[in-house]
Amino acid sequence: MRALAATPHPLRHDVIFLLNGAEENILQASHGFITQHKWAKSVRAFINIEACGAGGREVLFQAGPDDPWIMEVYAAAVPHPFASSLAQELFQSGLIPADTDFRIFRDFGKLSGVDLAWSSNGYVYHTGLDTADNIPKSALQRTGDNVLALTRGMLSSENLEKEVDKSGQLVYFDVLGAVVISGRAPLAALAVLATIALLLLKIHVNATRAKKALYTRRGWWWRGVGRAAAAQCAAACGGVAASCAVAAALCVLRRRLAFYSRAWLLAPLYALPALAVSWWVLLRLQPREGALVRGWWRGRLQHDAGAALWGALLLLCAACGLRSAFLPLLWTLLPTLADLVPLGAPVPRWWCGSAVCVLQSCYLSVGSLRMFVPVLARAGARALPADMAAAALVAALSLGAGGWLLPLAVSARRPHRLIRGMLAGAALCVLAVWGGAAPPYSAARPQRVMLFHTRRWEHVGARVQELPPVYWLPDLDDNSPSSLLQYVPEFRGASPVGECGGRLYCGAPYYLPVLSLIPASHRLPAPAPPRPAARADVTAAALDATTHAVSLNVTGPCSRLRLRIQQPRHYGSSRSINDAFRSRAHSDNSVPGRGGPDILDQRGPRAAGVHPLGLAAHVLHSAAPRAGAGALAPPAAHPAQLQDPSFALAGPVHSGPQYVRGSEATPGSRKIVEVLTTLGGRHRLGGRLTFVHGVVAV
Repeated sequence: MRALAATPHPLRHDVIFLLNGAEENILQASHGFITQHKWAKSVRAFINIEACGAGGREVLFQAGPDDPWIMEVYAAAVPHPFASSLAQELFQSGLIPADTDFRIFRDFGKLSGVDLAWSSNGYVYHTGLDTADNIPKSALQRTGDNVLALTRGMLSSENLEKEVDKSGQLVYFDVLGAVVISGRAPLAALAVLATIALLLLKIHVNATRAKKALYTRRGWWWRGVGRAAAAQCAAACGGVAASCAVAAALCVLRRRLAFYSRAWLLAPLYALPALAVSWWVLLRLQPREGALVRGWWRGRLQHDAGAALWGALLLLCAACGLRSAFLPLLWTLLPTLADLVPLGAPVPRWWCGSAVCVLQSCYLSVGSLRMFVPVLARAGARALPADMAAAALVAALSLGAGGWLLPLAVSARRPHRLIRGMLAGAALCVLAVWGGAAPPYSAARPQRVMLFHTRRWEHVGARVQELPPVYWLPDLDDNSPSSLLQYVPEFRGASPVGECGGRLYCGAPYYLPVLSLIPASHRLPAPAPPRPAARADVTAAALDATTHAVSLNVTGPCSRLRLRIQQPRHYGSSRSINDAFRSRAHSDNSVPGRGGPDILDQRGPRAAGVHPLGLAAHVLHSAAPRAGAGALAPPAAHPAQLQDPSFALAGPVHSGPQYVRGSEATPGSRKIVEVLTTLGGRHRLGGRLTFVHGVVAV
C-alpha cells in the first residue's frame, strides 16, 4: 500500500486491499464482500494471499479460471517466480484438506485471479508456534517484491479494460525458480505432437543403428523396446509396493508418522526400497540371451523404453486435459534430443539430456514434500494411513527423478551389490524407528489436538431432549487418540462410533469445516461444562402446506451463533433459498422493512457486560426422504457438502434493539428471515424461514 501510494505516476486502474476475517469459519468475510459490497461489481481481477505455513517461498498454486493474461503478467513481472500448474491440479483434486478465498471469488464473483501461499514450515500452522517471530524477514521481503511487481503489472495492463478472455487456462511452471515457461492450449498441443514425433524418430534411429551394428531387424528392436517398457512398468510397481510394505510394517509396529519430526527419514524408509526393488525386478526380467542384452546396447534399449513410457504418460495427460503434462514432456523431449545428437559416447549424452529433467523433478519433489508432509498431521485419520500415502508419494517421486539411472543400473557389471547395500540401509533405518529412536513429534513439530467440551440439545418437533455432555476429539492424524493415553488415560474408553446415522450433522458441534474434512473422531462422556451455559430453544410450526416458521431463542452468554438449515435433496437446489438471506440491520427507531445499512456495516458501542452476537446461516442438502406437510425432515443419513458457505447472515449483530429482515419476497416465492436481539445478557432471536417446497430441519 505504501509503495503504490508513493508511485509518482497515477495508477491506470484502482486497487482494493481487502483484509478478510472469519476465514476458518467457512470464508464468510470474502463471501460477504463479493456478494454484498457496493465495490464488488467493479472488481475485474484479484490476487489472493494465503498461508499454510510460516514463511518460505510463496507458491502460485491456483490461477484462472479465465483471463490467461494474468499468468502471462506473472511470468513477465515477478522477480522470484515459484509457480506450477501441477500444484494447482493437486490442490484442486481435494488431496489437501484446505480451502481459500480464491474459490469464493471464482464461484460467487465469477472472477479470475491468482492464489499465492506460504508453504514452508507447515508444522507450526494452526499451533501456538504460529507467530510472527517464526516468519523470516527474508520471506516478507521476497513476497513483497513479488506481490508488488505482480500488482503493478496487472494495474498497468490494458486487459483489465477488455472483456473476460475465455480462451482457456495456461500450462505454466517455473524452471528452478529462475524463469516461468507458460503456453496456451494450442501451443501446448503443438509441443506434445512435436515431442511424440521426435520420440518415434529416436526409436527408429536406434533401430537402424542396431540393424547395422548387431545385424538385426528394425522390428526386433521395436519389440525389444516394448518388452523393456513393460519390464520397467513392472519394476515401478514393485518399487511402490516395496515402499508401501515398509509403511504397512511401521503401522503394525505402532510407529506411525515417524518421519513427521524428521523428514529426512523419508529417503531411507521409502525412497531406498523403491529404487532397490525396482532395479532388482528389472534385472530379473531381462532376457538372458541374445545380442540385445550385451553391453551398452542394453542400456540404449532401456533408454528408449524409458522415453517411450514417458511419452505414453504424456499422451495420457494430454488426453485427460491435465496441465501437469509439462513434466512427462520434459522427460520425453530432452533425453530424446540428447540421444539424437550424434556426438560423443551415449552415456555423457544421456547425462546431459537428463540433467535438467532430474534437477526440475527434484526441485518439484522437494517443494511438494515440504508442503505435503506437514499436511499429513492434520488431514485426519483415514482409511489409507498417512504412512502409506507418504510411501506411495515418495516412491513415485524417487522413481520419476531416478529413472535416468535405469540404463546405468542394468548395464553395470555388479549391480546387485548396490541393491543389497540400499536394502540394508533401509532395514537398519526401520529397526532404528522400531526401537523408538525417531519419535513422531518434537517441540518444534508438535502434534495437534482439537478438543470440544460439548453440551447438546436435540429438537424434534415440539420435543426437546438434552443429550449427555461429551468430549469430542476429531482425529487429526493416525496417532489420535492413542498418543494421548499416557496423559489422559480416560481416553481408553473413548468411542469411535459417530452418530451420522441418527442425528443431524452427525450430532457434531462443529460440522463445518471440521467434520466435513476430518472423517473420524472419538467421543467420551463428560461432566457439565463449568462455565455458564448458553441455551438455545428451537420451535417449529407449520403455517401451511409449504411453510414452516422456526423460532430460535438463545439464553446466556453467546459470542457466536450458527443457524444451520438442512434441506432434503428432493426439493432441488438451495441456491433459491440462499438468495432469500439478504440481511438488513435497523436501529430501534427504524421501521422494519424500509431499508437500512447492511449488517456488515454496523458499528456501535457494546452494552455493558454484553458481547456482540455473530450470526451465520448455512443451507445444506441432505439425503433425507420427503416428510409430510407440517413435519420436520428427519436427520440425514449422510450429511452432504456445503452448497453456499455463508450467505448474508454473517457478521456481528451488535447488542441493542435491532431488526434483521430478509429482502422483499418476489412474487410466488415467500422467503423471509427475521432476527431480533435485545439488550442484556439474554439474546432473543425469532426466525421465520419460508420455502416454496416444504420442510426444514434445524
